[in-house]
Amino acid sequence: MKIRDIQTAVIEANYDWTIVKVLTDEDIVGYGECFVAPGLTRTIGELKPILIGQDGRNIDKLCRLLREAGITAGPVGGTIFHAIAGIETALWDAYSKWLGVPLFRLFGGAFRTQIRIYADCHAGEGLSSLSAICTPRIPWWMSETGETVRFDEIHMRAHGGLSEEAKELPNPSAYAKRAKQVKEMGYTALKFDVDIPNPYMRDEFNRCLDNREIDLIASLVEAVRNAVGKDTDIAIDCHWRFSSESAIRLAEAIAPYRLLWLEDPVPPDSVEALERVTDYSPVPIATGENHYTRQHFHDLIVHGGVHIVSPDFQKTGLLEGKRIADLAETFTVPVAPHNISSPIGTMASAHLCATIPNFLVLEHHGIDVPFWEELAIGWDGQIIRNGYIELSDEKPGIGIELNEEIAYQYRRKDEPFFDRV
Repeated sequence: MKIRDIQTAVIEANYDWTIVKVLTDEDIVGYGECFVAPGLTRTIGELKPILIGQDGRNIDKLCRLLREAGITAGPVGGTIFHAIAGIETALWDAYSKWLGVPLFRLFGGAFRTQIRIYADCHAGEGLSSLSAICTPRIPWWMSETGETVRFDEIHMRAHGGLSEEAKELPNPSAYAKRAKQVKEMGYTALKFDVDIPNPYMRDEFNRCLDNREIDLIASLVEAVRNAVGKDTDIAIDCHWRFSSESAIRLAEAIAPYRLLWLEDPVPPDSVEALERVTDYSPVPIATGENHYTRQHFHDLIVHGGVHIVSPDFQKTGLLEGKRIADLAETFTVPVAPHNISSPIGTMASAHLCATIPNFLVLEHHGIDVPFWEELAIGWDGQIIRNGYIELSDEKPGIGIELNEEIAYQYRRKDEPFFDRV
């Protein structure tokens, strides 16, 4: 199974979904997906000559060669790892199709074939979309002009002041309404962001929460808990915004609502700050989406004391993701993978989750993307049904193919789309 070509396409959705397509000399096609980053397709193009003509079954070896080739671009993470992860998944998809088996068979078989999904949601209506550098935008297919609209600084939280969005208090009833809607979709777990602009903010940069902000966040969590009851798990995401002291005070305020976890309370580059939070938090702490290797996760678990690890397999790659999960299992730490991807990355992640004994729940960040389900072909009905993905032993590879015609309709116009001119 020789690698004949590597092609890419970018879909403009709530994020840029960069899809990698591997073509082989036996006309087997594999699909993978990269985590969002600027310059991904260019990076993959630079790596491509290393792969052409190689045996696509030697996946671990090939990924090591790619990491060595990109050593100067980030030896322990970053865009180069995102690119390699997408290539790696496409190779696993092609290899398991070559063998005629579902992907989870190549990682030791399944502990489960029903993969529990949690919905990442927000309290507003409509699609929230971010560019490759995480600035707000309106995708071209949603804009009146037919061109992507990228927001400049006056539309975002203003430095030294408050945006119009921040001048209004978030409404607990809106959070409750959204939580009910998501629960009615069949999800048994959901997550909300709590690092939200609000008029109580005293300083955008010092990471400190005002007492009124903590009370506000607690009121939102209380509203969600009351809306969904005790049979639905709730998690909240802080996006690394807070100091250790503020994170601990926040955890104490929300402890009565029995959260599944509090995510990313402090910056990802300080294990010591994380340790201070985990030592005193009455709420389980989850983190890991900005970490890439088992060495990183060893530090998070052993020194940071993290309660739940959340690697993103579109960053770590599947094989390293499995090694990270095995490491976490030795410390009885659950794995709840981060995932903001299209059906391609989501299905690849689901297959790996099937093989992880200490798997907890997998993220889905596309409930507001109107064409998310349409991107998959070769699957009967919806991919996510009643909050679960049911994997099949009958479908080889990741179990789906990319619907390239639908993907082309929502492509990013300034990026290549596979081999189309």
